[in-house]
Amino acid sequence: MNTIEEQLWNYIDGNCTAEEKIEIETKIAVNIQYHSTYQELLAVHNELNKLDFEEPSMSFTRNVMDKVNLELKPVALKTKIDNRIIYSIGTFFALSIIGLFMYAVAKSNATFEFKMPTLNFDVSKHINATTIQIFLLVDVALGLLYLDGFLRKRKDLAQKKGD
Repeated sequence: MNTIEEQLWNYIDGNCTAEEKIEIETKIAVNIQYHSTYQELLAVHNELNKLDFEEPSMSFTRNVMDKVNLELKPVALKTKIDNRIIYSIGTFFALSIIGLFMYAVAKSNATFEFKMPTLNFDVSKHINATTIQIFLLVDVALGLLYLDGFLRKRKDLAQKKGD
């Protein structure tokens, strides 16, 4: 639909603003193409208004739904996947990766030398009576928290079994 027809349909249906209505009325009076298109659309509008539409019966929806319910339900398509195919594809890719890794290792000329790092760590500077007491306090607190959680779980399980 072009803009002329859209504007005229809006004018005929009364869906335009007052400014648009005045503008379209002036275009109909001045422009011959607007006037002829307006007359055609007005005739179509009048013919549509003359039509008497039949209304479906009150039980139309119920009757249609009853017939739909009588139709056979489509069966879900069940396909069986052969596990041998999945395993063979997985084996192929696993062997390919292993083969590529072995080829890369065989062609590389890397040497592996591992030396343990030496640490100059003076224990006496960091560990004293206070740090040992703090460490033990934290360990006892964590142990008590763990024991509390364990006992609560046990109590909840006992209550669920009793219900």
